[in-house]
Amino acid sequence: MEVLIAEDEPISRRLLEVNLEKWGHVVVACNDGDEAWERMKTPDTPRIAILDWMMPGVEGPELCSRVRQLDHGKLMHLILLTALEKPEDIVRGLEAGANDYITKPFEPLELKARFKVGLRVIELQDKLIQAEKFRVLTQAAGAAAHEINQPLTALLGTADLMLLKMSEDDPNRESFETFQKAGERIREIVKKMKTIREVVTRPYIQGIEIIDFEASSGE
Repeated sequence: MEVLIAEDEPISRRLLEVNLEKWGHVVVACNDGDEAWERMKTPDTPRIAILDWMMPGVEGPELCSRVRQLDHGKLMHLILLTALEKPEDIVRGLEAGANDYITKPFEPLELKARFKVGLRVIELQDKLIQAEKFRVLTQAAGAAAHEINQPLTALLGTADLMLLKMSEDDPNRESFETFQKAGERIREIVKKMKTIREVVTRPYIQGIEIIDFEASSGE
């Protein structure tokens, strides 16, 4: 997991880096609040951040407040690093948008435990987002399948009727057979649209991914 840290004190910043890297994380280190804000306001910023409360430029609580105004910021997990221990200070930090806090000087075990909580929160967020995407997709696919089925049934019925009336050597027969086969293929796809079990995509053109209904239906 990539993690952003904002800490102006070199030793404290280095301790954070060493511990997080030792636990297998990639660290994006910022020396002050202004540098952190420039990084955090971009959509590709790390999902989890440890922010010093008092540092040059934008301070930790203000960073939390700004980030929460961003669309991607609503899904970030923000931990304040602070020497303040009064309940009213902690409440102020949490009300500004922080998810958690760690007091300075921090204990590595506490940092690790609180960081793991953040990772679990992010994992749960991602699962909820995927579940909602799946719900919306299955509803849309079901509605689309219903709308397609009605005209498709009429088209296939017409093709079947015309083929029954045509002689084997009719010059138009091949065209209607092609039309019939295409309709049957559409019917198969519509059936799979109504039985989606998971969302599986495949490359299309220019980097666009499209849903693979056959793989998504689990058939």
